[in-house]
Amino acid sequence: MALYLHIPFCVRRCLYCDYVSTTDLSLKEEYFNALYKEIALKGKKLKDRKVRTIYFGGGTPSFVEEEFIFQTFRTLQEHLDLSNLEEFTIEVNPESVNEKKVHFYKEIGINRISMGFQSTSDKILKTVGRSHDFNKELESYKLLTSFYDNINIDFIVGLPYENFDTVNSNLEFIEKMKPSHISYYLLDSSHDTPLKHFLEIKEMKLPEDDLVYDLLDYIYDQFEKSEYNRYEISSWSLPNKECIHNLFYWYNLDYVGFGVSAGGYINKKRYVNTSDVKAYITQLNDDKLPYRTKKLNDEFAELLETLFMSLRLTKGITYDSLVQRFSKNLVDNVLNQLKNNLEEYISIDDSIKLTTKGLNFSRLVFEKLLDIAPT
Repeated sequence: MALYLHIPFCVRRCLYCDYVSTTDLSLKEEYFNALYKEIALKGKKLKDRKVRTIYFGGGTPSFVEEEFIFQTFRTLQEHLDLSNLEEFTIEVNPESVNEKKVHFYKEIGINRISMGFQSTSDKILKTVGRSHDFNKELESYKLLTSFYDNINIDFIVGLPYENFDTVNSNLEFIEKMKPSHISYYLLDSSHDTPLKHFLEIKEMKLPEDDLVYDLLDYIYDQFEKSEYNRYEISSWSLPNKECIHNLFYWYNLDYVGFGVSAGGYINKKRYVNTSDVKAYITQLNDDKLPYRTKKLNDEFAELLETLFMSLRLTKGITYDSLVQRFSKNLVDNVLNQLKNNLEEYISIDDSIKLTTKGLNFSRLVFEKLLDIAPT
């Protein structure tokens, strides 16, 4: 199984971010004590499960002191079986890493770094509230490469002031520095964020949709000519550098989430923790697990979720693996509906996967997938 731990603390909130985060550092010690307790409580039922990946996300995990990361890891060691641990990732921001921290990460066994650039344009970075500039990105990346050969860099396309020049600057960095993994996301401005507010009152403006789609096509074309392999809708990697942790999500395999707003999926049960940091602390102080929602999937829901996640992968999922997990009649029924409704966007053969058009219009595919009904 995989483990995700949410560290919500940030130096400030980026305008586009809809993840649960806080700049209230007075909660830090209470929060981590609650996190240790959640690990202990859930660990009682998971001692027979072997952990393959750990992912510290946020928020900005690199913003907190090493002692909190160390104690979190020690608590995981105490309550869970990490003997098969294969991949251990921590998210960092350029302004909050230094040589001492990176050396510490290496010492405790972290073997993969994910760093958020979002853009190499100083104008864009300043506009969306990032706490660094491109020079700091470059400096931090070079520091990380002296310790690690497995580094992901995040970019977002569609931010304010985005154009072909800014995208080319991002691609030039990738071509020159060759991070082992790239995540290139399309901005989603529909969530309740400060950016959405500024757009509504017309204090900010996004690039026109036609330009954004042209930029996406250009990005896809440039990666196609490179040595990177697109293995997921928004993910490219050098050979053998795919993110193992994310593959657990995309194959709908078991993972356990700890921390405020963290979700989990274990033994066909899906849950999401409360999104309120103070409520999270209070519930765990009362020895209660901080669930906001919890449900047990039936077979139909389980199949739809598996398709929803695995269709993000360029190779999709095999028909044989589906009929091993679900009844053949149910699988055939759902696939027939998909074929009738999404023929241009999905290929159904030995493997079920998105076509090139489907990959580029995946939001449409996933909306249609939600319309599938059991018969």
